[in-house]
Amino acid sequence: MNKLMKTGSVICGGMMAFSFVSSVSAADNTNGETIVNSEITQGEVTLEVDATTNFGKKELAPVVNFDDQVINFKVTDYSGTTNGYTITAKLGDADTTRSLRIGTSELSNTDATEVVAEATHDVGENEGRVKAALKYTGATETRAFTSVINWELTKASTTDIAE
Repeated sequence: MNKLMKTGSVICGGMMAFSFVSSVSAADNTNGETIVNSEITQGEVTLEVDATTNFGKKELAPVVNFDDQVINFKVTDYSGTTNGYTITAKLGDADTTRSLRIGTSELSNTDATEVVAEATHDVGENEGRVKAALKYTGATETRAFTSVINWELTKASTTDIAE
């Protein structure tokens, strides 16, 4: 009887295997596809500069010349439409005793002066620095002085650079 059960199991197992194989047909779909859509859009262009620069303290004198200080800036450009930029600066207040230079450019409180000009830049963050020099001539009082620098970023277009 044991032998008969083994033989029956083998026959029955063979039929099961055969039935699984015969259930696949040519009409079954085993492939698929997905359409992926995306769009890269124009991003922002921003200018960040150090919020404060401290020149420290010096004693009152006919000419008070402070040491140079570095002002850091970052131009972030995700526009994809520009290749280069110019940064201008001007003083936000008037003081006849003060002289403030950024690089080699003397700032005034009336006209914006070019202080950085880059012909090209990378998409993304572009970091840089400029030196600032501060001098007071003819100051007659001891006090804390505060000056405000107004910065402006102008983008160059690819056609501007080509011309």
